[in-house]
Amino acid sequence: MDLIRFGTDGWRAKIADTFTFANVRRTAYGLGLALRKKKKSARVLVGYDTRFNSDQFAKTAAKVLAHMGHQVSLSSKILPTPALSLAVRARKADAGVMITASHNSGAYNGFKIKLPPGVSAPSGFTRFVEKNIPVQVSEGPAGRTLKRENWLLDYLKAVRSRVDIGLIQKAGWRVVFDSMHGVGERHFEHLVTGGRSKVQTIASERDVFFGGRQPEPIAANLAPLSQAIRTTKADLGFATDGDGDRVGMMDEKGRYVDVHKLHGLLLYHLWIHREWRGAIVKTVSGTLMIERMAQKWNIPLFETPIGFKYIGEIMLREDVLLGAEESGGIAVKGHLPERDGLFSALLILEALSALKMSITQAVAFLQKEFGPYHSGRIDLENISFDQQARIIDRFKKSSPGFIAGHPVTGLQALDGVRFNLKEGWVMIRPSGTEPLLRLYAEATSPKKVEALLKAVQVEALRKS
Repeated sequence: MDLIRFGTDGWRAKIADTFTFANVRRTAYGLGLALRKKKKSARVLVGYDTRFNSDQFAKTAAKVLAHMGHQVSLSSKILPTPALSLAVRARKADAGVMITASHNSGAYNGFKIKLPPGVSAPSGFTRFVEKNIPVQVSEGPAGRTLKRENWLLDYLKAVRSRVDIGLIQKAGWRVVFDSMHGVGERHFEHLVTGGRSKVQTIASERDVFFGGRQPEPIAANLAPLSQAIRTTKADLGFATDGDGDRVGMMDEKGRYVDVHKLHGLLLYHLWIHREWRGAIVKTVSGTLMIERMAQKWNIPLFETPIGFKYIGEIMLREDVLLGAEESGGIAVKGHLPERDGLFSALLILEALSALKMSITQAVAFLQKEFGPYHSGRIDLENISFDQQARIIDRFKKSSPGFIAGHPVTGLQALDGVRFNLKEGWVMIRPSGTEPLLRLYAEATSPKKVEALLKAVQVEALRKS
């Protein structure tokens, strides 16, 4: 029996290896039992992305849940994960299932669970699902008709209503949008079209292998976007990941913009221009720039482990203005207690339009006011889950006094291990969903970031 384990946001595995129709049936059955603890017949929405056989995996999960007596609706087309989250809230559903492996490569697929009001299922719930996954589930009776619904149009309408599209259109931006062959399609282009601003979309067509790229909007995967920006002399570019809940950005020279700077930009815009109020929630890998801004404006600040489900939990119980994670996930008051790449890209463009600055000018402004801070991340591949656990445990038991010549001033073990330094920090954390060990660092110069990452990489591999 294959082990099915949920990570920071869902269960993910390689297609035809562990991610099989049999295991999707097992997982759906475990979810169905978990939902029965609260309601005999739960309302469940099932969506899917552009990956290989995602529509068929979604149909398989839907059939199992329907056979168990739950009221199931299946998406009539591919859609972003935040569109499913919004549908769960708008239709007062008891749960949502999204078949997606998010930013993983095309070899993977996955099973995300959303609970009211559209947030990622917390660890307690997914552990209960895991415990109730049976050894085997039959396909059930043939011929069952599933209800089909289109939730995409309502989502696009909601996104448009929550951003000042008119301001963006009047600003005259030249934008390249990279959908990375995922669910983003041409949605950004269609929303912005109609004024002086122009959008060119690349990689909008479906490709189950994402054009040979990993659909994560980070610098290493955005060479096509960089090239398109430089070729067309665009002002900036955006990219969203495979299931549309994360955003990445590049400037007018096709250079990657650190997502932490985007968090600072949005906080400044929401606080100063929109004059909205509320707390900030950031993951432990978040920037010190946000902490400085919170101190200056006396904003309550919450820090969580990595994983947007932790941010969502706080957004449900507190008045939160901005939720932000290092991997490009952003949530804003008044929209969803969940990350949304399309909405974030539009809001960033609104912020720049209000500032009347390019992204390069805006970053320079923020660095002068609240920095300077620079960050970086590297992934160590082929590190098994057991190896990851051993490395983290050894770091916790034996903290170094110095890293790359910088004295360690404190240790946090909220998620992995983070070593605080006088002017920055460095962190080691297991992926949770892949055989990867992630290394993060933030410091006052790119050179210091590079030195910190190199030093902790050497130390981590030595301890493997």
